[in-house]
Amino acid sequence: MYSLDQLVAHPPLSAILSLLLILGCDLLGRSLLQAFKLINSRSIGWIRWQSSIVGAMLLSIIIYPLTLVNLTPRFFLQGIAISLVGLGIYKAYQIIEWVYKNKGEVKKYSWLIKKQPYIRKLWMFMLLGMGFLAMGPVTHADALDYHLGVAIAILNEGGMPVMPEWFLSRLAGNGEVLNALTISIGAEQFASLLQYVSLLSIIIVIFSANNVGQKSNIFNANKRLDLIMLATISTPVLLFLVSSSKPQLWPIGMITFALALIIHPSQRKNFKSNPLTNYTLICLLIMTASQAKFNYLVDTAVVGSFAMLFMIKQRYFWASLAISILTATIILAPPILWKMLIFNANLMDTLIHPLPGHLPGTDVLMASVQYSSDTDTFPFPISILIPSSLGIYGVILGVGLLLLVNLKTGKNSLLRAGVIASLVIVIVNIFFGPRISRSYLEPYFLLLLILSAQSNKKYPDSFRWIKWPIFVQAFSSAISIFFGIIVFFPGALSAEWRSQIMKFHATGYELMEWVDKVLPKNAVLLNTNRSMALLPRDGVAGGGYTFLLRANLKDPKSMIYLDRLKFKKVSHILISGPIDYNAPLAHCYGNILAGPHVTRSVSRNPFAETTKNTEEWILEFKSEKLPECAT
Repeated sequence: MYSLDQLVAHPPLSAILSLLLILGCDLLGRSLLQAFKLINSRSIGWIRWQSSIVGAMLLSIIIYPLTLVNLTPRFFLQGIAISLVGLGIYKAYQIIEWVYKNKGEVKKYSWLIKKQPYIRKLWMFMLLGMGFLAMGPVTHADALDYHLGVAIAILNEGGMPVMPEWFLSRLAGNGEVLNALTISIGAEQFASLLQYVSLLSIIIVIFSANNVGQKSNIFNANKRLDLIMLATISTPVLLFLVSSSKPQLWPIGMITFALALIIHPSQRKNFKSNPLTNYTLICLLIMTASQAKFNYLVDTAVVGSFAMLFMIKQRYFWASLAISILTATIILAPPILWKMLIFNANLMDTLIHPLPGHLPGTDVLMASVQYSSDTDTFPFPISILIPSSLGIYGVILGVGLLLLVNLKTGKNSLLRAGVIASLVIVIVNIFFGPRISRSYLEPYFLLLLILSAQSNKKYPDSFRWIKWPIFVQAFSSAISIFFGIIVFFPGALSAEWRSQIMKFHATGYELMEWVDKVLPKNAVLLNTNRSMALLPRDGVAGGGYTFLLRANLKDPKSMIYLDRLKFKKVSHILISGPIDYNAPLAHCYGNILAGPHVTRSVSRNPFAETTKNTEEWILEFKSEKLPECAT
């Protein structure tokens, strides 16, 4: 099976399985946190809310290395996923039992929520709405490209696939392995729900930092804190991330938790009494986060260095060094050695370059990504704060940054160190990273955490004018969440509704339905559309982030790509637009099998412009004549 449609369980079973998998992760994570003596069986504090992301972390630590050595056949992943569903069922039973036994307390909480000020009701219901938004089907372009495309390839090959021609597939990490695990039983929404519970964990950390002690009362009135929470939850880019299978909020959640284990007010005494267990968990969190997405290598290095310095100050240098080496051997060594072996790269190149080995076309791609921006209308950094159109509203950080003018750490050395760590991340991203808002979301959350943890809990005068742009942003985000639920959530309930949503909002969905109708069952397609996760046959990626548009095929080193086409026995090619018989592989073209088929461009963003129509063709492809037919 090569297509997401062939793997997804029939709605609403897919959503139910995804929820149970999240609950299973929660139970695993709670057990690990109890083993580290950070919580007990009755804890309800902020650390207890980190259980789901910690459970996912534990799964990835175990399964990712096995995937790299091809020891994860489909039945093995299905067995783990079914076991996790079993844990989820047990956890669901526990929740139902607790609600039944504590009906009076549940009613009390419901009554207290009704009595809360409107600003608190707003951010609480926005947070709840994002949960429903995360339940929709996968329509994100990157997810349908490599986040789920690689996951499907893992299921088909029994391990991490080696596909050098598909550049973005080489960015795959432990997030894609988790996607493969959950897709193996048809749980389409697990990845987006993991992003949601990761956001929830971050929100709880920021909220509880304003309260001294492990338990925080969400019903205590605090206008200053409520405005911080409203700014956090209404951050527009969260609309983009929460509803996506992109593993981004999960690593951010782990990094935020790692820093909070040091600077959170309730942890200062606990860290000093249990420094080695706390430091071990920090190492596990940041090293796992670094393998979810290359972007977080700097973030994790900064937070890790901060934690190491803290341990040295506590006179635990040798113990912390031993823990660092041990966790690095378990988590970092396998993917580093795998990349060095597969792509013939040296150690330093593997550590600092997203695509080590410098195969033809990869450096061209990375150069274009490094200077990419969410919009060309406004210069950086305005481009990450203010949308130039409705179509890009969901990819900016927004006006919540204005709150940071009130950041005052006073004499608290831990908070000052947290600010320095955040600024280092920002500076490195400015010089070496893409100028997109997602690159700055992690330091933004860390600074909001520090702002919340400040000892001054009065309502600053500056908040009185800052609150108005934040209210406008929150109102816009609330409308967007409501609109997104109406548009996407029905896809979790019905197969027919899911199909309609995918046709209107998932790039390549309608095209791949046509491909499925006209392509022979045994065909192997060179796919020039990005949505590899929707391809209904075996195929090779040839879209915008691949060798086909980025590499010079006359370069002798490009033989690695041509050999792959020959090895895969590519029999057909999908071409968008007019057929160009002067293209590099044109001499490999055969007869026209089907076309032209007119497709309309679509977007997951209802406000994006999608007026372009494209003619699509399927031609025979004579891969047996390679490399002679490549020019």
